[in-house]
Amino acid sequence: MKHFALLVVLGLLPVSGCSVESDQPETVVVRGSSTLTVTWTVDGTSDPAMCTIEGADTIDVVVESPSGALVSEVLDDCQAAITHVSLPPGDYLADAALLDAAGHELTTRVDLGPLTLYGGDELVVDADFPPNSFY
Repeated sequence: MKHFALLVVLGLLPVSGCSVESDQPETVVVRGSSTLTVTWTVDGTSDPAMCTIEGADTIDVVVESPSGALVSEVLDDCQAAITHVSLPPGDYLADAALLDAAGHELTTRVDLGPLTLYGGDELVVDADFPPNSFY
């Protein structure tokens, strides 16, 4: 019976464990595609008629890796004034130009800047094609 009582007493004693604390922030890794959303205006307005007035049929959005390798190219209707590009998380360079119905560039390319996309997010970038950007 003494042994049983001793086991009960030992069982009631606090058990010390090992705990580790760190000053490092917790790292959260999010996987999955991200969306680059490009919106644009022509001559400072999102009026779809401006595409027709300027003779623009489509927008050409080009996304490259920092080393210059083509990652994605999306053509979309100029009058839509918005397009979406699905990309894996990462760093990119992007630009855009307006094209005529034959696929020829009507404007200088607008630099959309260096971009960083994280998994599962959406980055919205705006571009304007002013009158002096047209050839």
